[in-house]
Amino acid sequence: MILSRRLACCCVSGSMRPSPNRVPPYPITLRHAPARRTLAAMRVGAHVSSSGGPQNVFSRAEEIGAEAIQLFITAPQQWRPPNIGDEAVAAFHEEHERVPVPVFFHGIYLVNLGTQDEKLLNRSAGSLRQYVQWAGTLGVEGTIFHVGSHKGAGFAAVKDQICRVMLEVLDAADNDSMLLIENNAGQGNGIGSTFTEVGELIRGCDNHPRLGVCLDTCHAFAMGYEITTREGCELAMEEFDREIGFDRLRAVHANDSKMPLGGVRDRHENIGDGHMGLDAFRTILAHPAFADAPFLLEVPGIEGGGPDEENVNRLKSIREEVGAPGPDGP
Repeated sequence: MILSRRLACCCVSGSMRPSPNRVPPYPITLRHAPARRTLAAMRVGAHVSSSGGPQNVFSRAEEIGAEAIQLFITAPQQWRPPNIGDEAVAAFHEEHERVPVPVFFHGIYLVNLGTQDEKLLNRSAGSLRQYVQWAGTLGVEGTIFHVGSHKGAGFAAVKDQICRVMLEVLDAADNDSMLLIENNAGQGNGIGSTFTEVGELIRGCDNHPRLGVCLDTCHAFAMGYEITTREGCELAMEEFDREIGFDRLRAVHANDSKMPLGGVRDRHENIGDGHMGLDAFRTILAHPAFADAPFLLEVPGIEGGGPDEENVNRLKSIREEVGAPGPDGP
């Protein structure tokens, strides 16, 4: 169902009335218990600009009401290494203590661990190593990244290489930060577009304890996972649990989709304004698998400036409607 922006806005101005299709509580029939992390609540967060230094993300998150943060520490389309001075590191820690929310890095878009180009592979590994090392220095949860594309070679042909590099990246950093594989939308021979492929990568790394997953709702929808209905969401999450395990789910990219189900294209839309619609997020937030997952918005924004207060409030209203606890309680 596609909702107009006007209708979606009306749903969050004041109280949101329960949908006639409101999802009832799910039976907990998962192989792995969802309550597996230290985060005791479902948080609604966002990707936030780190312009001027990573320490600035906290005040920007406060401005839009974000309860979790994702950021780049370098330009996402450049190979430039992180350049964070001692003063910025100290300021980041000070701000993080003042605003104690979960923080995640997002790796640069140029990374491709499935490439046959040795130079590109080395640069990709180097970028991820830098991010994971900086994650330890700044004390963030982990680095979310796109595995890349096999460029037609096939998943089986590049799987061992990808696993080898991910293990090297993790072993090079002497800290507890995680490397989080983001599921792919399926376009351009993307790797990790199915939960089966993501699970194979994790098993290929001997189930490394610092390897996790960030589930992107738009990407899953683009790949044909019908997470918009209770039945479809339950089937998708059963596959996720079987192939990956919910103990690996450490974050969610909360995005609606400009493309229809199975469109195999990565086109994010504001919450409720796309082909998924508000009912999809009622379904997702009601599922026990996401009970304590931080939701990170990567939407275009109402005014086109990226994640904003309006989109944060839409998810918070749905969270309240389905009875999921926020960081301040139900």
